[in-house]
Parts: sequence; C-alpha cells; structure tokens
Amino acid sequence: MKSIETKAPWLIDDIALELSVKHKIGLTMLALAGMFIFAGTILQVIDPTAAVLDIGILSVLLMGLLGGMAAVFCSLWLQEILWQPFKFFRKKLFYHLEQLTSWQQCILYFSVFFLLLYAAIWMLSIVL
Repeated sequence: MKSIETKAPWLIDDIALELSVKHKIGLTMLALAGMFIFAGTILQVIDPTAAVLDIGILSVLLMGLLGGMAAVFCSLWLQEILWQPFKFFRKKLFYHLEQLTSWQQCILYFSVFFLLLYAAIWMLSIVL
C-alpha cells in the first residue's frame, strides 16, 4: 500500500488555519450588517403579510445590536490607545482576578452589576 501526499488546495498556507477571535468578531459584524440591510426583504419572504411596522421593529433591534457592539469595541480601542497599562491588564485578566480574595471578587462583581443596572435605568429614563 502506497500513501499519496497531496498539497493543500489553498494558495496561501494561513487560510487553512483556524479563525482567530478578531476574524470571528469581524464575520459576526458583517453578518449583522447584512441582516440589517436585508431584514425587511427576509421578513416579507417569510411572511408576505408582514406590515411595515414589523420590518421597522426588526431593523431597530439589529441596529441596536450593531450599535452596542460598536460602542463596546470603540471603548476598548480608546482605552488601549489612551491608557497603555490597560492593554497589558486585559491580556492577563484571569490571572489578575485570581489574585483577588473572595470578598474582593464579590465587591468587584457587585459593583460592576450595580453600575450596569444604573446605566440601564439611566438609559431607560432618557428613552422614556
């Protein structure tokens, strides 16, 4: 029995590797943008009796997801540019969190939770 060695069909060797996190995020953003652009058409293909209001609500939902992801990535990007130690801290985040005692972790988790709750209530007060 002879074994035949074949070359990878890829022209570039790096293409055959697994996708990195940045590539996955980029593909997710691209998929969300495509869903936002074609949301009305897709909804009317699924349900021909869909009203214009349904398409608008779906578009607002997708636009909110895109806006939220863009805000998070822009804030991370600005923090890394303006404050260089944040870049090194973020790369070893789990190491730094494991160094804290249990009560420090509880304080950190509860403070983040209540700050997010405060931000959500604040955003609701703006909208309403």
